[in-house]
Amino acid sequence: LTFTRLQLIRLCLLSTFMLYLLYLVVSWSLVVPTFGGKSTAVGWPGINTTRANQVFSSLCDAYNRREVSGDACRRLCSNREWKIVDYYEGNKVAVVLNDVGGKQAVFKSLHPFIEDFETTPDEETEEDFQRKILDKTNDELMLGWSSDLISHLLSMLWRTSFSSGDRQLSQADRRSLWALVQQSEYLSFRVLPLSQVMPKVIGSCGHMYEVEPLVIFKMKEYNTNVIGMIVGHLMGTIKLFLDFLNEPLQWCDVRFDNLGLSAAYPKRFMMMDGDLLFTKSKLNALLTAKSCKNDVDCNIGDCASRCQANFKCGPRTNDNLDVFCEKLINKLFRTTFSSNKAYLDACHGTVTNTTQKLTDLRRTWAYTLPD
Repeated sequence: LTFTRLQLIRLCLLSTFMLYLLYLVVSWSLVVPTFGGKSTAVGWPGINTTRANQVFSSLCDAYNRREVSGDACRRLCSNREWKIVDYYEGNKVAVVLNDVGGKQAVFKSLHPFIEDFETTPDEETEEDFQRKILDKTNDELMLGWSSDLISHLLSMLWRTSFSSGDRQLSQADRRSLWALVQQSEYLSFRVLPLSQVMPKVIGSCGHMYEVEPLVIFKMKEYNTNVIGMIVGHLMGTIKLFLDFLNEPLQWCDVRFDNLGLSAAYPKRFMMMDGDLLFTKSKLNALLTAKSCKNDVDCNIGDCASRCQANFKCGPRTNDNLDVFCEKLINKLFRTTFSSNKAYLDACHGTVTNTTQKLTDLRRTWAYTLPD
């Protein structure tokens, strides 16, 4: 009888969340994604459509001259009457437009124009170019891709040619791919999809890549049941960071407006922005290369470190759980209640040892988040 009652409780909670997700999906049709911290609804004034059209026009002109390529170019450039619904230009460029059938498409890039990126020599051999792609990926992600896996890596980064069996890259392919791999977010989204916390890359054109639209999480007043589900989803996200292959992922830009929902990935939040996502090895390499006078000099976003006696920063001193508790979970509520006690103890409990906290969380995850 007790087991049946637990099943019913879990079914009710799941049903409530699905209704909540449905509400957000419906809201998505009324509110477009925002990238600059301001809410921009369809049809509102202030969207710099002129700049957005300049970015796309320059890209499509280069495509028509066969200077760039990509599997999204034909769809993007066949009709230049783009219906721009949001544009952001800051630490990166993000353009949201209504695509065929009224669906939204999100294109992103570190810089607005292909000319803003470093180029690769025309006379470079295919072997040298592929080796350069491998070195760039290993330098950025530090996952130790070996040279015998170059073809597999390229099929992940540039599916246009390598997925169809064509191993020869044109000059347009090279220029486009080299611009893409200079963007850390593109590399993370393409190479780390198994983490299941990053949006899918749908395609690319030149230096710009298209990602799946996400429903942006809105921080507001929620009832107790929904708050409990939000906490469960946050913990599901931490689990995926921790359990990614043999190299835990470190996120240094933790905030509610950097979280989104995808109907394809239940039980977790997705990242809206991956610029400050690192493998553990990469983050510690960045930290230990920094010179410092005090501990503040060592911080990379939310990832903290300490200034050592040699005036160099050490490895990371806090972890994802610390930051999630401080910046997310503590803002939802500051006291525990029974339905989330196992999760909230990780933030408010008496256990202070991080290893023990994670051990306790893993026991809870084994029951509540088996996937």
